[in-house]
Amino acid sequence: MPIGVIDYSRPKNSSTTPTELETEYRISTATPNTIAIEWYLTLDPDNVAQVSTVTVTAGTTGDEYAIAVTVGSSTLTYRHKQVASQTATAIATFLATLINTNPNVQATSVGAVITITSVIPGQAFTLANTDSTTPGNVVIATTTANAGTALHRKIGQANVVFGAIATGFPVINVSGNWYDGSASPVQQQAFGPLTGTGNSTIDAVQTAQGITRPSS
Repeated sequence: MPIGVIDYSRPKNSSTTPTELETEYRISTATPNTIAIEWYLTLDPDNVAQVSTVTVTAGTTGDEYAIAVTVGSSTLTYRHKQVASQTATAIATFLATLINTNPNVQATSVGAVITITSVIPGQAFTLANTDSTTPGNVVIATTTANAGTALHRKIGQANVVFGAIATGFPVINVSGNWYDGSASPVQQQAFGPLTGTGNSTIDAVQTAQGITRPSS
């Protein structure tokens, strides 16, 4: 899940100091000829993302390494079984790849150390390794404590629809909604559709390329 950073200026009667907020864009194409773009924003710039590490020590063939990730009431456990001659670095890479499928955290590994970061600043998580064959081979530590409350809200959505009208001109329609940040995803205002029509027909584009269309 990509996270970006935007600059946001507070109203002048409060402060003109730019504040960095975390923003997230989700793009989907579930509907034919349509691209949906959702915009989410972390509203509190003072939130701090939790960062925890897991240090792996290789045991013996057949050992299991299990890391349980709990966010709120949801717990997911990620497991890897050691194969012959496998190093701690390889085990950490496998586990990081599995953990990174969790939408609430991001995981990377360098050597035998996995670094896990909360995707939304202010959203805490806990790690446990009670199911590991040798718990001492999976050492958990938190380097940066979570701070703040996870105020991550859907702010807006735009739907881009591609099509063509009867006369053969390509058309793009853009419409969407703004959402109430204090009660997201409650719709606050709709916009569009904004329509843009191509400056030449699809037939004309094909003819210019030497393509002859069937007459029937």
